[in-house]
Amino acid sequence: MTARVYGDFDQAQLDAQYSPSSLVGDIQPFLDDYAQSSRLARHELAPVARRDLRFGPGPDDLLDVYGPSGPGKDSRPALFFVHGGYWQQLSKEDSAFPAPALVEAGAVYATPDYTLAPRARLSDIVDQVRRAFAWLWHRAADHRIDPGRIVVAGSSAGAHLAAMLLATRWRQWGLPAAPIAGALLFGGIYDLAPVRQTYVNDVVRIDAGEVRDCSPLFLTGVRCPVVIAWGERETDEFKRQSSVYAAHLRRQGCHVTAFEQPGRNHFDSPMDLGTPSTRAHAETRRLLGLPSA
Repeated sequence: MTARVYGDFDQAQLDAQYSPSSLVGDIQPFLDDYAQSSRLARHELAPVARRDLRFGPGPDDLLDVYGPSGPGKDSRPALFFVHGGYWQQLSKEDSAFPAPALVEAGAVYATPDYTLAPRARLSDIVDQVRRAFAWLWHRAADHRIDPGRIVVAGSSAGAHLAAMLLATRWRQWGLPAAPIAGALLFGGIYDLAPVRQTYVNDVVRIDAGEVRDCSPLFLTGVRCPVVIAWGERETDEFKRQSSVYAAHLRRQGCHVTAFEQPGRNHFDSPMDLGTPSTRAHAETRRLLGLPSA
């Protein structure tokens, strides 16, 4: 009999559950779509783009912001989007694709880089994304952002990092206790315990302390409405993680909207952020306080 390593899964089964590409075959077309759509977005928004803004001293402490800047009477809500890639791939260069639709709707769009594993430990990546958010909050006026209307979002590992922002003790970072207006999380990982036992950990090297301290499922203090979405074509474990985290937030008294995106998979689900005909885009506008499309 094959040994069980987590729940009812043996090693091969658990690895497959935490390999989203097992349901799509070739992920390269999706990665190419991120890159191409983001190139087009940067070209379209070049007049209102501030790129490679430095939020810290490290080589990867860079942030892109799209939307009007400088002196002005108006202030806008902002979406702070954290990219995925299992903490070891992709960058802000692949993450501009939702910006045109959101900027047109009246928001500012920001997306940070972070140092990828194995060059950085997961706990360090979490703190790096926290620094990026704190930098943006403190400089909100420079980018015509209303600091009371910043919504965080992320996909896959980015959803994990965005969820970690929700449970951060922000007064320790010089911010108000609840600086986040809402969150949108796509196909996230909220319990690191099973991930630690998969092939993913050959690179990410999650340890027991990080399972305890960097699993959103084990943390409290979330104070804003949260939208949790996942693609119809996700593995059972990714769907379970989303459902269990939604229940965890509801027990804290959070207003949670959770739904499955028809026809979407783990890789194309975040594209709905910038697609006005989708529910995810509508939920984004709702959290940002923007009119319906």
